[in-house]
Amino acid sequence: MLIHAALIISFIMAIYLFAYSFVQAIKISESEHKVRGGTFIFAVIMAFVFSSFTYLFI
Repeated sequence: MLIHAALIISFIMAIYLFAYSFVQAIKISESEHKVRGGTFIFAVIMAFVFSSFTYLFI
C-alpha cells in the first residue's frame, strides 16, 4: 500500500514539475530583460528526479 501511494505521489509531482518548468520557460522566453533561471533549472531537475522515482516504484 505504501509503495502504491509513493508511485501516485511521485507521478503527480513529476507531471506538476514538468508543467511548471514549461510555464517558466515560456515566461523566460517572452522576457525582454535579464532573467534568472534558477527556478526553471531546479524544476526541470526535480521533474526528472521524480520521474525516476516513478519508474522505481512501478
